[in-house]
Amino acid sequence: MQNTLVIFKSKYGAAEQYARWIAEELQCPVLELGQVEKTDIEKNSNIIFGGGVHAGGIEGIDKFIKLTRKHFKNWFYGAHDKNADYQPDLYRPTKNMVIFAVGIGLKDQDYVKDLRYVNFDKKWLRQVECYTLDGRYDPEKVKGGDRAVIGLTLKMLEEEGQAMTEAQKLLKERIENGCDLMDRSQIKPIVDRIRGDQPQE
Repeated sequence: MQNTLVIFKSKYGAAEQYARWIAEELQCPVLELGQVEKTDIEKNSNIIFGGGVHAGGIEGIDKFIKLTRKHFKNWFYGAHDKNADYQPDLYRPTKNMVIFAVGIGLKDQDYVKDLRYVNFDKKWLRQVECYTLDGRYDPEKVKGGDRAVIGLTLKMLEEEGQAMTEAQKLLKERIENGCDLMDRSQIKPIVDRIRGDQPQE
């Protein structure tokens, strides 16, 4: 697909795999975030970015936003009177940009709400489309600081005791035993969104 670019930031490989699947479907280039220049953003109309979730943050999101922020901000402040009420239904960035996050507990609505709050904290980012995709987790591959974060997460879950929700129980099981939830079919809404097969939310 012309004028389309897929960008990823991946620590353990899941986000990269989804990015490459999306690029295959759309027949477009795919780049690791560290390879991307501002000119790559300027010359493409459709930009897809994906990263793994670690400690609530989408990996690479800050750098991606820095590369693309003017396409959100210029539109937002041009389309909205600064004194008018915010109208998210009118949100249309000057480029067609979609973000996806990859993790093992992202189907829980409370988690998704927190994910948006942490990663899209600016007024002009609140309506960014963000798809959540199931990833994979191998306890044997986690090292250093990530191991400490996982340990803290498990401790917090265990402290919930009987109050632990079903979603929290499932997350705890996946962390303790590992899991592989990767599924190529999960990219369909993203591919359809770029192809224009469904309206923007």
